[in-house]
Amino acid sequence: MSQERFLTVPSTGEVARPFENLLDEASAALPAGIPTSAGQVLVALDIDGTILTPAGATPRVLEGIHGLAAAGAQVLIASGRALEGVIPVLDALEFTDGWALCNNGATLVRVSGGACEIVEERTFVPGPILEEIDAAVPGSVFASMPHPDILLSAPFPNNEIEGSDHRIVSMEELASTPTPKIVVRAAEMDRDEFDRILSSLDVSRTHEVFVGWTSWADIEPLGVTKASGLESLRQRLGLPACGTVAVGDGTNDIAMIEWAAFGVAMGGASRGGARPRRPRDGRRRQRRRRRGHARDHAPLRGR
Repeated sequence: MSQERFLTVPSTGEVARPFENLLDEASAALPAGIPTSAGQVLVALDIDGTILTPAGATPRVLEGIHGLAAAGAQVLIASGRALEGVIPVLDALEFTDGWALCNNGATLVRVSGGACEIVEERTFVPGPILEEIDAAVPGSVFASMPHPDILLSAPFPNNEIEGSDHRIVSMEELASTPTPKIVVRAAEMDRDEFDRILSSLDVSRTHEVFVGWTSWADIEPLGVTKASGLESLRQRLGLPACGTVAVGDGTNDIAMIEWAAFGVAMGGASRGGARPRRPRDGRRRQRRRRRGHARDHAPLRGR
């Protein structure tokens, strides 16, 4: 694949560990109750910082994804991207059959024969939050993702927003249009300051807010996360909770890593990213967490 084909998380510079060592560690850490039949396993894989580099996916990652599918596992690509941003990745992965969870869990997509069909979608009307954020973060730009449209308040820096058919609209139209996700970008603001300001606003209590590795935030309806989308799919497919696997690296991956029977936070996870947290009630979970490596880590293979 050509270099810089994808706009994604830059390399952390972390030194790669021998793949065989990682595989041995992951195999040893698998929960005792995980199904031995791949057909009873659901594997959710984040895109940016997990399976994708700027040049695409490594051959080992491609081998792992296709090996899982061939063994009968349900493989799902779980991303904060809108469907328009996920489709080029599915093409690069040659991922023609399975599931995709877009917009941080708001949009469930069935992939069949290379075609994508939205099966479920949760939307909200973003008016009040746009007004609050616009006042608190001067110079911010917004994007809304009501498929198949991508609505922008102004052009995004460096063409960062996914898709090719963008439409600049008024704040009034953005505010009144139901959407599965709002993106906020403040290119001139420090990431930590951006995070601090958003955390101080009402939106952080009334909606799900995921701040990325730059001054970029995805905003979803309250309760909509990758974990909620995965649980809905697990029930739809009739798969056991003990057969769930999730791999990710970002703040938007924490919920699904904690939800899964076997959750993996990538070794290159950024500060404030997918670092599994202890249950608030302090009880010990019968779920084991492992750290992977973001650069050359094949998805876990069922036993």
